Amino acid sequence: MGGGARVGVDVGGTFTDIVALTPDGGITVRKVPSTPDDPARGMIDALDALRGKGEEGRGKGRGGPFPVELLVHGTTVATNALLERTGARVALVTTAGFEDLLWLRRQDRAALYELGRHHPEPLVTRDRVVGVRERAGPDGVVVPLDETDVARTVERVAALAPEAVAVALLFAATVSVTLPVTVAVLFTVPAAVVATGSPASSASWRNGS
Repeated sequence: MGGGARVGVDVGGTFTDIVALTPDGGITVRKVPSTPDDPARGMIDALDALRGKGEEGRGKGRGGPFPVELLVHGTTVATNALLERTGARVALVTTAGFEDLLWLRRQDRAALYELGRHHPEPLVTRDRVVGVRERAGPDGVVVPLDETDVARTVERVAALAPEAVAVALLFAATVSVTLPVTVAVLFTVPAAVVATGSPASSASWRNGS
C-alpha cells in the first residue's frame, strides 16, 4: 500500500457511509446524512467527516488529513428509485405498432407459459408511450421517417411534459433512424433528458449540452 488511504463510499437514500483503510493499516468508519437533492454533497461531507471535519467528524477518534490513494464509490439511489418508483417522469417513443411490447413482454417473462402470472409494471405507463411511423429491418429502412409524423410525435411527447424521454425504435442499433426523432425531441422538450440507442447518438443527451 502506498502513502494514501483506500476509501469506499456507499451513498444511500438516508445515510452515506464511508470506510477507509488508512496508511498505518487502521480502519476508519463514518456515517453522515445523505443529501438527496445532490448525492455528491453527501459524499463530500463523508470525506470531510473522515478527515475530522464537520459535525460528524469531530471527536470521532482516528482520521486525519491523509491523502486518498483510491476512492471506490457505490450507491443504492438508482435501486431505490426503481423499487420505490420515484424516478423521473418518463415518455417512450417507439416504432408505431409496437407500443404494447413492454406489456406483452415476449420472451422476457419469469414464467414463460404462465399467462395469468403477475409481472411488475414497466417504469413507463402505457399512456406515455408514443408511436412514430417508421420501420427498419435488419437490412435497412423499410418505411422511412416522415417529417410530418415526426412533428406530430414530438407534439404528443411535449404534451406529456416528461423529465426524460427514451427513443427506442425497431432495429435502431443497426440503422440510424432515431437521430432525427431525438433531435426533434431535444429542441421541443428542452427540460428533458433524451436517451437513444442509435449508433449515431448512443448516449444520453440534455438540451444545451
